[in-house]
Amino acid sequence: MSLAYGGSLISSTMGTPDDWTRQIAHAAEREADMVPQGDDRVLTSAEVAQRLNPLRTYFTGYPLYAMVIPSGSWQSDQDSFRFFTESAVSSHANALILMPEETKELTSIIDPFPPLRLLAEQPIKPPLVVFWTPLKSSCVLPLFEAFEFFRRHLISALDGDFAEVDRVVASAAVRQRSRRILHLSDLHFGTSEAARRRRWLKEQLARELPSIDRVVVTGDLFDNPEEALRESFDEFRADVENITKKDLLVIPGNHDVRSKGNAFWRFGRNSEFITDLRWSPLTIDHDLQTVFFAFNSSESGNFARGAVSDRQRLDRSTLFDAEARRNPRINDYLKISLVHHHPYAYDTRPQATYEKVIANIFGNEEAFVAFDGGPDFMSWCAARGISLVLHGHKHVPHWVEADLSIRGQLQKVVVVGCGSTTGAGGRPMCFDVIAMDPVTKCWSVLFYHDERGDGSGFGLQNVTMDLRSNSQ
Repeated sequence: MSLAYGGSLISSTMGTPDDWTRQIAHAAEREADMVPQGDDRVLTSAEVAQRLNPLRTYFTGYPLYAMVIPSGSWQSDQDSFRFFTESAVSSHANALILMPEETKELTSIIDPFPPLRLLAEQPIKPPLVVFWTPLKSSCVLPLFEAFEFFRRHLISALDGDFAEVDRVVASAAVRQRSRRILHLSDLHFGTSEAARRRRWLKEQLARELPSIDRVVVTGDLFDNPEEALRESFDEFRADVENITKKDLLVIPGNHDVRSKGNAFWRFGRNSEFITDLRWSPLTIDHDLQTVFFAFNSSESGNFARGAVSDRQRLDRSTLFDAEARRNPRINDYLKISLVHHHPYAYDTRPQATYEKVIANIFGNEEAFVAFDGGPDFMSWCAARGISLVLHGHKHVPHWVEADLSIRGQLQKVVVVGCGSTTGAGGRPMCFDVIAMDPVTKCWSVLFYHDERGDGSGFGLQNVTMDLRSNSQ
């Protein structure tokens, strides 16, 4: 209906006998009339394909495609629309240019098609343009660069063949490089899953790590705090550090300090075990222009619950402020918190044995694995200018956007949960990649998993992109 009656299409053929916009409008109107009015039934995939198939010919077969991502700023979006109209007309019907009417500040897309995956891997500040070709080349450019690129290179290339357009787009992509943080969690060395999948995971990480700038693990390195499991983790740490040439960033989880992850008052705790994990409360990475605040959320709490004390928050604040006094430029670095427990509750089907027992006896297992004082911790993060919180614990990939009012100003903090990297508890094997631009502080999160944990391969399942024009 939007294509039939919205008047949202622009083409250099407008007003000619081969008016592309009129042809689409007629085809869309015919198909819209075929959809029963007032029918609340959800169409099947086959029915959707049947309705859209007459439109397919008008949206495929071009040597060049582009998507304009506006910023939400009125002035910038005037320029975005100008690029949209100029490129649509000057391409002489040899390119398909797309632009959404509005863009959400934080956008999450399931199973993204390759150009949107590229945008997630190369996060830049909107307004921007994503270019791609049917021969698989693609690039992402800020709007002002996209104008020059289109005018100086693409218009002339469009007079050639598909291969020439693809070569021009590929040449622009070579210049781009974001920084990447690999987020792992809940390795649970000592479980049968970790033992069975260890070689497979090691091979996958060997393929991924050459493009990674820093690796973080948000807790539960072991399934039980036993010295016998240390060798497996030390080997894992050495593999990572030998490739990345940087220290692995780790924090303790409840399974690292409690018997099978659970404790009651003083029973079942083994806090001495974390002293040799080589974890630091504050890490400043000048290459990434990022500050990592690390917390031990397992120092208190019964069962599998956790908390971050006032003492820990004061300690991290003091450490950072002392460093910032000596080097003020770190105030402008991207700030990330690492914590094991999840600050915001979310329901999952119990998988681990203790979760099932708790759920059967007490009903809601969330009450026994929760983060006590989560709102206070999140308020501290917002006040300190932290824009990302990475956690583990629930073995389920997850993200939440939190709007927090700090001293009368709204601060946005995104909380990202990684599933279990070894697939503990029968869940998929998971890891996240945070792609970031250290200069603009733009970032995105790419969620990967091997659903069955049988070597089928890690596939990209979802991307979450920060498209705020003034990223925090």
